[in-house]
Amino acid sequence: MRASARGWRSRGGRFVAVLAALLLGVAGAAARDVAFVTNQSSDDLSIVDLETMAVEATIPIGGKPAGVAVPPSGDRAYVTSPEAKSMAVIDTGSRTVLKRIALSGGPLGIAVHPSGAPVYVADWFEHQLFVIDPEAGTILSRVDVGQSPSGVAVSPDGAIVVTADRDSDQISVIDATSLSVLRTIKVGARPFGVSFSPDGARVYAANVGSDSVSVVDWKAGTVVASVPVGQRPYVSVEAKGRVFVTDQYGGTVSVFDAATREKLAAIPVGEYPEGIEAGAGEAFVYVASWFDNILTKIDATTLEVVGTVEVGDGPRAFGRFIAARP
Repeated sequence: MRASARGWRSRGGRFVAVLAALLLGVAGAAARDVAFVTNQSSDDLSIVDLETMAVEATIPIGGKPAGVAVPPSGDRAYVTSPEAKSMAVIDTGSRTVLKRIALSGGPLGIAVHPSGAPVYVADWFEHQLFVIDPEAGTILSRVDVGQSPSGVAVSPDGAIVVTADRDSDQISVIDATSLSVLRTIKVGARPFGVSFSPDGARVYAANVGSDSVSVVDWKAGTVVASVPVGQRPYVSVEAKGRVFVTDQYGGTVSVFDAATREKLAAIPVGEYPEGIEAGAGEAFVYVASWFDNILTKIDATTLEVVGTVEVGDGPRAFGRFIAARP
């Protein structure tokens, strides 16, 4: 009996260890990042496991999908279709399109409040920002902004929404509660993508017409720096104290120090890079290259390309397209 009990304790210890490992494995799998990449030319959405860099599923969308927004919960993905003048609401668990919300004009850039609602869509042709209830499928409000708004971003605390008003050479700063335009701020020529710094203090506007990124103190209403980057910058993201910018015509990602604005690198990626975002913990940055049909994974510390995966035809991934697996 003593030997048997000893054997049981030994086996029991192994059992506990194995069980713990399995639980950790399940937790790790649940925490893995997933990318939702809009493919404009093939009219669909690629779902990519960012640990394995493999496409798990492809969802038909239609209407030349371009913009995408995923809330932190990861349970939904919202996709704009400019040609169909609509926004698709996708259940990321079942990987199905739940509904399509009819819009007007030219819906392009999109962002979602950190709480999961509302959704904000820039209307390129009618020079407005749609505020949408995604569950009810209704437009709650329309906010007049500058000419041809493209990119949209929401501050980390959800208090502020910013649009890049391309043909007005400005950004509009909007109070998310009152939906009033607090101010407009002149930036470089033809701003297209906008993003917030992780602390919400700065806005980065990628200026396709002046090959620069404007670093904006949105509270003060001033441009604190204009940083030269590659040709036709599309949008940027800050990770690990560095700003990563997609240079469409350069086929590169420009990197500069967020504090000093010193240029650190120009990383070759696929041809015509567009959407860019950092994964959880800012360890990696992911870039969609429209002409090469790939998603590229960059180590945010070493600035080296560590992986690629082929997605659909004409990936844009314009917006926040990464979330933890729901």
